[in-house]
Amino acid sequence: MRPLLLALLLSNPLSTLAEDTHTLRLLTYNIHGGIGTDRVFDLKRIAAVIEGTDPDVVALQEVDRKTRRSRGIDIASELADLTGMDFVFGASISFQGGQYGNAILSRIPIESSRTLPLPEKIPVERRSLLSARLLVHGQAIRILATHLCHRKEENRIAAASVLADVVEDLEGPSFLMGDLNALPDSKPLGMLYEAGWRKPSPTSRFTVPVKEPKRQIDYVLYCPPSTTEMRVREVSVLEEAVASDHRPLLVVFEWRSERSRDSGRGTPAETETQE
Repeated sequence: MRPLLLALLLSNPLSTLAEDTHTLRLLTYNIHGGIGTDRVFDLKRIAAVIEGTDPDVVALQEVDRKTRRSRGIDIASELADLTGMDFVFGASISFQGGQYGNAILSRIPIESSRTLPLPEKIPVERRSLLSARLLVHGQAIRILATHLCHRKEENRIAAASVLADVVEDLEGPSFLMGDLNALPDSKPLGMLYEAGWRKPSPTSRFTVPVKEPKRQIDYVLYCPPSTTEMRVREVSVLEEAVASDHRPLLVVFEWRSERSRDSGRGTPAETETQE
């Protein structure tokens, strides 16, 4: 396990007392910088799509922070205000006077977050992994949000190696969300499945092209602890073909777990970005 990755992603285990049942609604959405297929920049439209699914946590890709093309707007902050959710942002690159990367919106308390650069074998565009530790009634869960290289398979394989290494050191229910730019039967996805990441459905859920989807490249994968029984209650692709050039993917999970002695809200979100 890479020392830097271990330090960024691990958290202290929680003491446990009682058993609870949790339902978690997860949405992943490549928002194309807020620009729809009609070439209109409209964050209220994106917010309406998000709110229509009533998610607990949303992983967003192609998120601008104060760039020229987004009119200097901090998109993650604006969407958090529009949806009434907390947020963290993880920059992948500097871009047009601002930054560009991934974000997580959450109705669940965000205890902490970290951004880790992902390896790039062939220079195209630096990618990153945004890791957030959330508390569900005092129990820690891990959300990993990312957007892998769209052009070079070598870069996706290198990134998948890191995402595979994470599994052995995760504690608590963990979820990998994002635009992986890879088909379900591709080598990068195979590496993730072999490492222990699970797909919520044996059937592919097409998310692109947005008008008539024929391929799946957007995913919500999960990795339950060996002591946790987790059920997938729903997997669905939204019928939304204008707000972005990807369709959003919703996955709903349910599991029983033991409640922490220290239940309640966590400390304010603490973000540390490494580029």
